[in-house]
Amino acid sequence: MIISSAVAHAEALHAGAGSVLRRCLARRGMLHSECEAVDQIVLEPHARIDHRGRTGVDEAWFVLSGTVTVDECDSAPWSLHAGQLMLSPAGARPHLTTGDLPATLLLLATLPDRYAAQLPPRVPELHHD
Repeated sequence: MIISSAVAHAEALHAGAGSVLRRCLARRGMLHSECEAVDQIVLEPHARIDHRGRTGVDEAWFVLSGTVTVDECDSAPWSLHAGQLMLSPAGARPHLTTGDLPATLLLLATLPDRYAAQLPPRVPELHHD
């Protein structure tokens, strides 16, 4: 078992009036799946995420606390609240902004089906004592 506060792996970004703290909780090599990464994102009030540093992956954004405004190029801005999930396909680049209160999100980045289908099956090793 690994227990970590993940502080050493956190990246602080300054975005607008607030800042964004991004912690990597797991990466592809740690997982037996087509998952690229699992990150915790903490947004201070009035923070905005414009670029997350990954391209070509599908993303699932789950709001753990707070509310974010989602701005996509092809629709009017809308709100995503605690307990809600947003699926964002590869190539979509929604902008996420907080209001007067902070927000914490969980980001799951996965390979799109067209790439995952080309990978050999990955099976965890089973050890027998």
